[in-house]
Amino acid sequence: MIHYRFSYQNPHKHFIDIDLTVDTNNESTLLFQLPSWRPGRYELANFSKNIKSFKAFNEHKQILDFKKITKDCWQVTCKNSDKVTVRYSYYANILDAGSSYLDHHQLYVNPVNCCMYVIGRKDENCHLTLDIPNDYRVACGMKQNTKGQLIAKNFDQLAESPFIASNSLVHDEYQIDGISFHIWIQGNCLPNLKKVKADFKAFTMTQIEHYDSFPVSDYHFLFQITPYKSYHGVEHTNSTVILIGDIEDVFESKYDSILGICSHELYHTWNIKAIRPSEMLPYDYTKENYSRLGYVAEGVTTYMGDLMLKKSQVFDWSQFLNTQNDNLKRHYENDGRHNLSLADSAFDTWLDGYQLGIPNRKTSIYADGALTMLMIDLFILEQSDGKHSLNTVMNILYRDYNSEGYTEDDFMRECLKLGGQNVNYVFEKHIYGKEDYTSTLKKSLSTVGVNLSEITNPNVTAQRFGFISINENGKQIVKKVQDNSEADLKKIVVDDEIIAINNTSIEGRLLKDVLASCKSTISLDIKKRFETVTVNLESGNYYPLFKMDLIKNPTPMQIRLRNFWAN
Repeated sequence: MIHYRFSYQNPHKHFIDIDLTVDTNNESTLLFQLPSWRPGRYELANFSKNIKSFKAFNEHKQILDFKKITKDCWQVTCKNSDKVTVRYSYYANILDAGSSYLDHHQLYVNPVNCCMYVIGRKDENCHLTLDIPNDYRVACGMKQNTKGQLIAKNFDQLAESPFIASNSLVHDEYQIDGISFHIWIQGNCLPNLKKVKADFKAFTMTQIEHYDSFPVSDYHFLFQITPYKSYHGVEHTNSTVILIGDIEDVFESKYDSILGICSHELYHTWNIKAIRPSEMLPYDYTKENYSRLGYVAEGVTTYMGDLMLKKSQVFDWSQFLNTQNDNLKRHYENDGRHNLSLADSAFDTWLDGYQLGIPNRKTSIYADGALTMLMIDLFILEQSDGKHSLNTVMNILYRDYNSEGYTEDDFMRECLKLGGQNVNYVFEKHIYGKEDYTSTLKKSLSTVGVNLSEITNPNVTAQRFGFISINENGKQIVKKVQDNSEADLKKIVVDDEIIAINNTSIEGRLLKDVLASCKSTISLDIKKRFETVTVNLESGNYYPLFKMDLIKNPTPMQIRLRNFWAN
């Protein structure tokens, strides 16, 4: 058994003190490994940079020698000792859905950030003792024993079990088929829990019905509500952490976003937790776990998470199509789709998958993954006359590939069995190729009576001049430039700052308001790294967008397949 103790002295300093105690089993040395990354975010995080004051001693409080042999592995000499305790402090000052945070209001921990494991002994039971105030409650997917300790059957379960300890947690729950689903809220927020539970229960029931079982015995939604703008979710085996905020009525003004992210994370309970690419069975916490299957892990989940909200009637058609139109916007405003295929972009997630990265290099496993899965789903529906769908494929993976994981060939083969040549085209041209999506999207959507039409980009600089900028700390900074657009030809580049339009400063003004009165030709004062230049731009037509909407007079066949699809 591995025992961890969490304590702290000065919460305002954000340091969590962690003791890890383990039997030596007569070994002369033990290796203590801290993870380099966390499941759910496929990039290295190097958590060891937050470690301070590492020490080791035995059961007699005698100091033991140690040396660091890699960036996040410590070798402790423990000859003639029965037990070893390593003690260190972890700096917990990042509040997002995958990090750890300590202050005088709460102790919030993602154990994968800060809990070491003994190499060769990851399968041993883990017990956690929390030295916290008596009035604190603990929100966590781990069970508690009679001593109040949190219990994990092995390190993998520990790594997958974030917890919040606080005296201000709000808690409620709902039941489905004897399974308890818990809602925990940390932060200044008092939602209408009756409505929240009704909607959550509806989409939860729909997801379970589509798999006919639930992989775990209970589930926990852990909300971190912030007073500043935030939006982030991370999935775990039987829980998820949702960070969202900037206003107290977040469960009203951002309620659709909350429903979307929670349905997405719940769907991960099957897809990526129970159904996992073979490259990630088991997880190797010390290095990258490369896979091209991010379009399944995140693309299927993004698409299915939204579809389940429509199928459960939590979303109406307008809300559901809005989610798909958001994916279209992200796809068509990203010229990286011309450079790297979706599968290759998934592989490169380990480089910069969660950042914008260098200009026009990669595509999105979320938005583009969702659009390709939409196409596959509709082609399977059409080919099988409504008898099968992408859900059929996911059920096959859940049933037949649970223990050893699935490969790229496995997923493709199961899709092709049900969807035929049209699905093969999606894989060849859009997942492993870089062909334009538009005609294939139109063809697939027509089967369910959905129209795909081109619209004018409402972003004036994108549509007329070919660049997209955002406000960063009061400065208007260019973030995207379309290749061969007017902006590109006039040498506007990413990270340029726009300081004036038509000789008028834009400081303190919204760019769209300034542009509203501009004619077809404008003059921009651009601050570059070493100089300020004036650029004259002539209006063109760039960054075209598309949107989905229901056609007015669908055929009986379209209505029938539409009902199979989303009702």
